[in-house]
Amino acid sequence: MIKVQVGELEKISIEHQKENHLIDGVPFDGEVVKMDDSSYKVYKSNKIFRVEVAERNGKEMKLKVNDLLLDVSVTDHIDQILDKLGMNAASSSVVKDVKAPMPGSILNIIISEGDEVSLGDQLLVLEAMKMENVIKSPGEGKVSKILVSEKENVEKNQVLISFE
Repeated sequence: MIKVQVGELEKISIEHQKENHLIDGVPFDGEVVKMDDSSYKVYKSNKIFRVEVAERNGKEMKLKVNDLLLDVSVTDHIDQILDKLGMNAASSSVVKDVKAPMPGSILNIIISEGDEVSLGDQLLVLEAMKMENVIKSPGEGKVSKILVSEKENVEKNQVLISFE
């Protein structure tokens, strides 16, 4: 099951069961047609919705639905497990190190050495089990050293970024 947060308040759960998709436990009775790599048409209740991925950064994106721009964040089962284990929660407001939550490969480094980061800022993208995971800052700090490079394979608990 994945969870989708639209804006700050609305949370939606989406689950695939056999040949159906359930949205908040209710079967989806519409149709989604992919137009190209970033746009779709959704047919539901005799209405047509144009959906375009305006911007994407890992599991966070801006979707343009008809003429309305929405901030959307997606969490999959791995994100949910990590959250339950407390691996996404900040233990302190000051960051010392950011470690890899799982083994994987570094796809993209978003920040640079010397950058000031705040709680929740995106640091890098880690690919694990063919899924892109955006690693976010667990608190505030200044990046002193980036200890990995793009396309590098990392192990669980390996230090990726150090802070002053």
